[in-house]
Amino acid sequence: MGIIHFAGLGRSPGAVTSGLAWLKHEYGNRPEYGQIIESVVLFTSPEVAEGKESAFEGEHNEYMSLEVRQTWPKGKTNAREIVTEFCRREIAHCAVYCCLVDVNDFSACFEAVAKATLKFHPPGKVGKHIWANITGGTNPLNAALFQTAYLSGFITRLYYTFVSDLRQYGKYLQPFSRNQDLFDFREIYVLKTTFDDRYQYILEELEALTRNDPTRWLTSAELLGRLKSKGVPGFQDMDPKTFLLDFLHVMQGRGVRRRDKDDAIQLDLEAGGAILRILRSALVQALMQRGSLSPEEVDRLTADLRIVEC
Repeated sequence: MGIIHFAGLGRSPGAVTSGLAWLKHEYGNRPEYGQIIESVVLFTSPEVAEGKESAFEGEHNEYMSLEVRQTWPKGKTNAREIVTEFCRREIAHCAVYCCLVDVNDFSACFEAVAKATLKFHPPGKVGKHIWANITGGTNPLNAALFQTAYLSGFITRLYYTFVSDLRQYGKYLQPFSRNQDLFDFREIYVLKTTFDDRYQYILEELEALTRNDPTRWLTSAELLGRLKSKGVPGFQDMDPKTFLLDFLHVMQGRGVRRRDKDDAIQLDLEAGGAILRILRSALVQALMQRGSLSPEEVDRLTADLRIVEC
């Protein structure tokens, strides 16, 4: 048993390595976790992976000290290579993978993170434990890590390292102080969320109506009545006021359009259609654990994942 660590990698290798070093030294002897760092998956851009974007300065300091090992990584400018070499030097038997992605495109990031999660932890199987480092990733990438974690429950912890002065201390590859005002390792415990299927039922009902008549608007009472007549779960005992306030008001701008001056609802063709495509996708269905997947299905879903072992 061991833990796989997902991490976004930009130009600062220490954003990845300092958290790994802290875990090795502080958690490494706790048997309940098994191998605290079995492997690391770096989500990064092709430019960073290939060294076209040079890494910021990196200093391989002694653990919890500002004393620097002068021989390495002097002269190295590829952040991926620095992190990979650090893992080989400091963490025994640790595999490092690189997953190439457009780190500024949320959809691309979510797809990459979701597929990597399924690859290492297939639904319905005894998969690997996954923790995610959100220190160095872009906002879209870290948002994808959060969304995948809460949708699936397969990423059980998120963590990050705090450095008080990045200009002075951001270069160090390992934690440099036990003073928590200067350096700290912080964890976020993930609680799996349950998606409320009623939101999807509303969008699907509006989509069916739009296919027949794109100009049609419904009152909230009409829409609720249609859902009740079809026996859609969760609406049978709901009163119109609750339906309007707790669902339709909340969904405005998230798939549903409402007219300001009267009680009229319509599908937002752009947002509603996009949300339904996401919810119906095999990838999201798998993350939400709606049925187990065979190894062949997992392979098919993750076949285009751009991941290689470093």
